[in-house]
Amino acid sequence: MKKVSVILLGMGACMGVAHAQSSVTLYGLLDEGVMLNTNNKVTVNGVNVGGRQVLIDSASGTQGSRWGLKGSEDLGGGLKAIFTLESGLNLSNGAFGQGNTPFGRQAFVGLSSDKFGAVTLGRQYDSINDYVGLFGYALAYGGSATEHPGDLDNVNHTFRANNTIKYTSPNFNGVTFGGTVTLGGVAGSVSTQSGYTAGVGYNAGPIGLGASYEFFKNPSAVGGFLSDNVNATSFNSLNAGYLGTNPASSLQIIAAGGRYFIGPATIGVVYSNTKYLNIGAFKGATATFNDIEINAKYQFTPALYVAGEYNYTKGNAVTGNTGNQKYNQFSAIIDYALSKRTDVYLQGTFQQASGTNSNGTAAVADIGSLGDSSNNHQAVVRVAVHHKF
Repeated sequence: MKKVSVILLGMGACMGVAHAQSSVTLYGLLDEGVMLNTNNKVTVNGVNVGGRQVLIDSASGTQGSRWGLKGSEDLGGGLKAIFTLESGLNLSNGAFGQGNTPFGRQAFVGLSSDKFGAVTLGRQYDSINDYVGLFGYALAYGGSATEHPGDLDNVNHTFRANNTIKYTSPNFNGVTFGGTVTLGGVAGSVSTQSGYTAGVGYNAGPIGLGASYEFFKNPSAVGGFLSDNVNATSFNSLNAGYLGTNPASSLQIIAAGGRYFIGPATIGVVYSNTKYLNIGAFKGATATFNDIEINAKYQFTPALYVAGEYNYTKGNAVTGNTGNQKYNQFSAIIDYALSKRTDVYLQGTFQQASGTNSNGTAAVADIGSLGDSSNNHQAVVRVAVHHKF
């Protein structure tokens, strides 16, 4: 009996050492609420008549519902093996998020060094997410129902990059940098659907700054950067004319942002320039969108904050009036924490569009992930509960 006890104690000690050197964490968050859309697109006999919509929604919250696994193994000398598998969820019907893509949010494995940084391989976020996104209202506070029209600059990381190698540097006194290389994977044409991103950031004290650049070839091809879910992404009228038949051969995005803390207040700003290059349907023309956002947050108590933003998006005309569209958007949220893991919130967004969209018709409102409205104005109001585990 003593021998058995000694063996069991020895096994327990070994397991304790292994647990100390390796870890796997199950995590997630659930965000479900009641949402009113004042003017959702409804087509009757081929005519877009619009209609008010009230629904239980899990896809447009302050943070997308998800669950995931992440882990690390200490390999010694400051080197670790790391991985993340993260799946989006639609609580309303139990389906996967990201176009019903299993582990559609993130799926990667790699090595991380305290001294040299991390290299990871798989489905991953781009450099706009890593160095600019958190300065934007949607990623920091409001979620996909408050992102820039169509999230065309990817500041709210709607699009992930498949087949991607990422490098992330260590923190050098507040400065970090990194980038990604996406392999197209198309037989016989190495560069097709390939791309790369790069970014740099600074975060120290009350100041945060970041900038990024990215470039992708054949972005709207199935499996390309803008169609990288199991169900290929459909595009809205603000850019569908550039990405449908005879689409742009490449996509370029430049983005920069910053934030500043002033006591309980935070002020943020984001600018982006998005270009659809060499559009076949428009004889090789380039379509450009410029977007500017300013946002602010005030923390009244540790449990209560309010935040708001104004965003302006302007497209240039590629031929005649086609593409000379403009979008003005206002968003606000009030959030109250019931505990460290659970909060409730009320938020709303209003958007008005003008000009002519990429299809050559009158521009319609296009709030974030909700798609085209039936006319040029739309409002969304949401009451929800948000729980982390």
